[in-house]
Amino acid sequence: MVKCSNCGVNVPDDSKMCPNCGNSLIKTQQEDEPKTEDIQDDVLKCENCGSELPENTLFCTVCGTKVNIVKKPVVKTCPNCGMEVEEGTTFCQECGFNLLTGEKNNQELTTTNKSFADKIDLNKIIKPTVVALIASVILSLIGLLIGFSWLSFVIAVILSVGFFAGAIDNEANAIIFGLIVGLILGFLENPLVECLYGAFVAGFYEGFLGGHLILLVILGVVIAYISNMYLKESILNITNNFRGMM
Repeated sequence: MVKCSNCGVNVPDDSKMCPNCGNSLIKTQQEDEPKTEDIQDDVLKCENCGSELPENTLFCTVCGTKVNIVKKPVVKTCPNCGMEVEEGTTFCQECGFNLLTGEKNNQELTTTNKSFADKIDLNKIIKPTVVALIASVILSLIGLLIGFSWLSFVIAVILSVGFFAGAIDNEANAIIFGLIVGLILGFLENPLVECLYGAFVAGFYEGFLGGHLILLVILGVVIAYISNMYLKESILNITNNFRGMM
């Protein structure tokens, strides 16, 4: 039904004239149809005077008010699961895929229900263990040369284990990694002192200060756990930025 614009009487859609007043209904039907030119998405309007403005306008051409353009967040698609994520996101909130390195997150949701022993995979900690041991030995030697004594080994464990543990896939592997690094460095403590200062100084060092094997093992485990659980994303961002500079 169409309403006559003159008298307001409802008449059939196919009527050309109002039977009540004789008004032409063709114009009324045309006015009721939506105009495609009036349907516009995201029309830029001045907040002050309401005038429609061209795209990328900085100031209203009518009243001169500055135009506040709200930029929509840039969205990209996760290549692993297809989920839309905002630009600058490091990990996909749907599947945990690392959008910076392109590596899949091996720590699946089901791993939270696994026991500690089931999470351990020695193949995943061999490389970081070797690298961290080399770094800790070098740091220990530098510390001994500048006079830090036994604190050299403590600092070496904190720096090397703390950094490399963040790249390990789960906390169980990180704990084993920290334990191994602390244990081996503890056994190397006196040989490293002897390497720099000779057997006499090493014997005096061991007799006066003693070994710090247990301390280094405990420190390695604690630092590895904290780094893997709470500093993982920050450490990965640092490594990714470093790779980008290379």
